[in-house]
Amino acid sequence: MKHVVLAAVLAAFTFPVYAADAPKAEVPKPACDPKPEFPGRLAMQSDTRRKQFQREMDTYKECMVAFIDARKAATQANTEAANAAVDEYNQTMKKINDDITAAKEQTKDINQ
Repeated sequence: MKHVVLAAVLAAFTFPVYAADAPKAEVPKPACDPKPEFPGRLAMQSDTRRKQFQREMDTYKECMVAFIDARKAATQANTEAANAAVDEYNQTMKKINDDITAAKEQTKDINQ
């Protein structure tokens, strides 16, 4: 019985150690180049240059929105995976604690 209690205690205290040692994930940066640059007041008086600048702005915006949407989806997937891991851990610890309680009850019944 002491081995079960010892195993439960060790398991409870080693999980945070592994979490602290986890390597940091590489997070991609947006690759939305070239970034548009304001061509200046005089250049904006040209209808052609103004339309070109607007296309550059729209292209940049579309790229950034796509990047943000992808990061949001990755964040959601990571959150769901972390929550599933927490649930699995909690279920495992509950089972171990239930087994410890049952073992204590059996020991108590044998000793009486």
